[in-house]
Amino acid sequence: MKKLSNIICFLVVLSSCGDKNDYIREVYVNIEIPVNQPEYSDLNAIGNSIFVTGGVQGIIIYHSNINQYRAYDRNCSFEPSENCAVIDSINATVAACGCCTSKFLLDQGGITANGPALLSLKEYFTTFSGGILHIKN
Repeated sequence: MKKLSNIICFLVVLSSCGDKNDYIREVYVNIEIPVNQPEYSDLNAIGNSIFVTGGVQGIIIYHSNINQYRAYDRNCSFEPSENCAVIDSINATVAACGCCTSKFLLDQGGITANGPALLSLKEYFTTFSGGILHIKN
């Protein structure tokens, strides 16, 4: 009887664990953006951002300061395996996920400002030199 109760307890604990596959996947990122090109003109002003392809669900490029940019994956950190878990709008420095209504602060490292998401957005490493923005992981 004791073995049976131990097995049942073990199964209950095992089944209560979250999905271990529910994380933002690691994908190779190595992108060069010539920010002086017309298609990237929205990045001219500090505080502006654009969406580009790459990463898991796309990448947000945010112009944070003079010659400084931040790059975040558009995959929302709340239940990122859901198809709709994508940052779909940005209002000033606040990025929003329409799926779960989480909001993230782009000017503060992508930290969560509101919503069910507890983790920050996934940030990529950026360097800026000679008018070229390099985004890597």
